[in-house]
Amino acid sequence: MKLTMTLSALILSVAFTSVSLAAGGPMNEDLSSLAIPAQKAVDAGKAGNAAVFQTEAEAALAEARAKLDSAAQQRITGKLKRAVEAAKTGDLPAATQLVEESMRDMKKSGGPKFGGGS
Repeated sequence: MKLTMTLSALILSVAFTSVSLAAGGPMNEDLSSLAIPAQKAVDAGKAGNAAVFQTEAEAALAEARAKLDSAAQQRITGKLKRAVEAAKTGDLPAATQLVEESMRDMKKSGGPKFGGGS
């Protein structure tokens, strides 16, 4: 009886530890590799260069798809995908706006903000 209780406690502690480590993963996400091609795409979009915009937006989308770890990255990937589709249809201002929105999401995501408030 003591052996089964000890074994059960050990198994549960290992399970809870692994769950807590998995829940903490997205807090440390690094989106700097997405920011560089996204910024180049925004610059090309504002300059009116559709070919460079599409190339850089597709590069950012490929990088975002390579690591779908969190909900923030999924939102960013969705916006970049819509931006690439808008660029293919020729709507460069809308595509540029979508990439800018994805960059705002990149800046928002990061570590949690604890405390604060008075």
